[in-house]
Amino acid sequence: GSKGHMPGKISRRYEELGGTCESFGKPHVPHFEACVRELNLPKDKVVHVGDSLHHDVAGANGTGISSAFVVGGVHREELGCELGTLPTKDALEKLFSKYHETPTHVVPMLKM
Repeated sequence: GSKGHMPGKISRRYEELGGTCESFGKPHVPHFEACVRELNLPKDKVVHVGDSLHHDVAGANGTGISSAFVVGGVHREELGCELGTLPTKDALEKLFSKYHETPTHVVPMLKM
């Protein structure tokens, strides 16, 4: 993954300057709830898959749905693992503690 300015950062800065913003999308619960409604499934039958603890796992946790954290994405370097491999349990626990988010499942990456 790459790092850059995200809409959330821009809106936060705008609010600091006195403006108002309404956010919709990850990690906001209304976004996840709208997706679950669209699927027409109970929450215990839905799993959100993503590579960001802040956007994907936090949103799933806040909504009460399961999450599958893909370690081969934006946190891979921070975890110190090779692409397609799982990091150590200790590395995962440290990362989850740092971001205060824990997924229900962990996968190395998605392949076609």
